[in-house]
Order: sequence, then C-alpha cells, then structure tokens
Amino acid sequence: MGRMEKIWGKDCWEFQPKRWLKDGVFQQESPFWYPIFQAIPRICLGKDMAYIQMRSIAATLIERFEIDVLNKDTFPGYIQSLTLRMKGGLPINVYHRT
Repeated sequence: MGRMEKIWGKDCWEFQPKRWLKDGVFQQESPFWYPIFQAIPRICLGKDMAYIQMRSIAATLIERFEIDVLNKDTFPGYIQSLTLRMKGGLPINVYHRT
C-alpha cells in the first residue's frame, strides 16, 4: 500500500513530504489511512500490574532496609539488550533498619 499509485498518485515512488502540507502547514493524515502504522495505541497488557508490584516491593524494601549506594560519584555504564541494564550492576550496602 505504501507505493500504490491509486492512493499516492503518479509519483508514488518518490519521497514527497509536501504531500502532507496544505498551505505550508503540516496536516496529519488519518491513522486509519495507512494500516501498516496501526491506528490503535499499543500498550503492554501487564504494565499496570507490573507497576503495582514494583511499588509494593520498593515500599517493602525501603521500610525494612537502609540502602547505601557505593561509588556515588561515578555514573554506571549501560548494556544494551532487550531491557536496558547497568554494566557491572549497582554496588550497594544493605543494612537492616532497627
């Protein structure tokens, strides 16, 4: 559909940003016009539950333990993967609250 002459005109194989300009102002097309981009928002179905669990665990740890981050003056590097991780982890000391 991205190169159909019926939809985009005779110059369908050319990059023409002016297609979306009307009187020099950008006019967004309907998201349903080109279904490859999908008109519906995509969200993770378990996102809300994951946030609830994260807050619950963080609150429990903060209530029971004192967490001291080591090397506070250095910025950790990142490892790029499916999820963003810290290179070498985050060195901490954990003390039980009294």
